[in-house]
Amino acid sequence: MDGRDGTGSRIHRRKFMRCGATVMGASMLGSGLTGCLRDDPSGGRTSYLRALDFVGPEPLPPTRIYPAMPKAVVSIAGVHGSVEEAVREAVEAAGGLAEIEPGQRVMIKPNITGPILWNIYPPGRITTDLEVVQAVIRLVKERGAHPLVGDCGMFLSEFAFTTTGFEWLCRREGAEGFPFNRSFINVPMLKNHETTFAEFTCCLKSFVGVCHPDDRKLPVPDALHIRNISEKIAELNLCLEPLINIVDATTIMVQGGPGDSMFWGDPFYHDAVWDHPGLILASRDRVACDSVALAVLKLFAAGHRISLDYVEKSVWDQVQIYYAAELGLGQAEAENITIEDLRVSQFDEIRDNWK
Repeated sequence: MDGRDGTGSRIHRRKFMRCGATVMGASMLGSGLTGCLRDDPSGGRTSYLRALDFVGPEPLPPTRIYPAMPKAVVSIAGVHGSVEEAVREAVEAAGGLAEIEPGQRVMIKPNITGPILWNIYPPGRITTDLEVVQAVIRLVKERGAHPLVGDCGMFLSEFAFTTTGFEWLCRREGAEGFPFNRSFINVPMLKNHETTFAEFTCCLKSFVGVCHPDDRKLPVPDALHIRNISEKIAELNLCLEPLINIVDATTIMVQGGPGDSMFWGDPFYHDAVWDHPGLILASRDRVACDSVALAVLKLFAAGHRISLDYVEKSVWDQVQIYYAAELGLGQAEAENITIEDLRVSQFDEIRDNWK
């Protein structure tokens, strides 16, 4: 499954994913917390998100041979007034929502991740900002379409939908809460990701939400979060193409994401670090968008003197990005990507990290 055939081409799960795309997400059930933690021989606790005993081989190196893809535009808007204003600016600069027709049902997929588990609320968040999702709901309704909002969280999806405020938001804005459907506007929150080889989570990683939670945390040798996760993330994106990707980078998590926030208050999980760039990114191309979002993450992580691999590594050497581009999911050649600066005070520094 992870080698190459005699012609030198990759033999991966991609053919299976294409065949199975029509049934992906058919059984989006919530899952309890049971089984997500195990005893640590050292006396502490560790989650399966950090279990290294099943980590598979190193990812295959990039071929740098990409199918021909259209040129991409990634917009970055600074939040200087309302979040909604920044979302509207970014979406318009990235191409708008003209394809949405009156009467359509449009899925909006934020990062819901999981419920607020403990009484001590962490000093940051790991879910997409409600104001960002509110703006997207309103944009969809202005097209005469019917918005649905949903995701499949890591734990207790239905409960997470309530505790994170999305159920309330849907009631207030006249949207339908629906923990997952088949087509969507992708609205992730930008974070680093502590799982080995994942490194960051944004547009591509958002597609993990099509998987049943049990497949994401159980301690089996090929569990999603344990072996070659970045390659699996890219392959999951074969199931569906979003109309547009709108990234919440108003607040970002530069270290400890997302587990050290979900288990905040447990002394074993203490590495979470947030920053507040006050940015919204948007693009129709999820690969290009992730490359620019990662440059934002790298810049603000460096400001905290964080030396994780994703900070030191080129954005083009990230497995999620180069493998997704090899699969024909988006643009990973800088000369074919235009970044639109919409009043971003640190635009030059972001661009310097986009390499």
